[in-house]
Amino acid sequence: MTPQPHAPQQPQPPRSWFSKNWGWVVGGGCLVLLLCCGVLTAIGAFLSAQELDTAPGLPTTAPSAGSARVDCGTPGPDGVDCELKRTSGTTGLEACWDLHITCANGGVMVGHACGTLGAGQARGTVNMPVAGFSNQEGCDAPKAGAVQDLTVLTEE
Repeated sequence: MTPQPHAPQQPQPPRSWFSKNWGWVVGGGCLVLLLCCGVLTAIGAFLSAQELDTAPGLPTTAPSAGSARVDCGTPGPDGVDCELKRTSGTTGLEACWDLHITCANGGVMVGHACGTLGAGQARGTVNMPVAGFSNQEGCDAPKAGAVQDLTVLTEE
């Protein structure tokens, strides 16, 4: 066997910082993304819970104590009929609300009403008379209505 001449080895160029540490960079980047997602999710959940607690038209009592909703119809010469519907609970309750009616010319009329449901009663109708609305002279024709500031009080 003939010995082969041994070629001198070329010195290896130094490795770059990234080629030495790419695993740490990728792992750290993934960790930062996961932390950002977690923090944003927690903030979103907190804000959503706050919106649910303060949304207009929601009952102010706990659902277990009893809650209700109000749906109002089209205004007519005798006023507006609003249907009070129980959404939870069985005890007697009293609901009060404001009905804001937006007019075609941009004016807004506001009326206030209250209605009661006896224990176990599912629904009832309350008439809001025309005379009970403010700013009638500033309204040419009713366009849309919205129930606001609904409060529900239940019997103990």
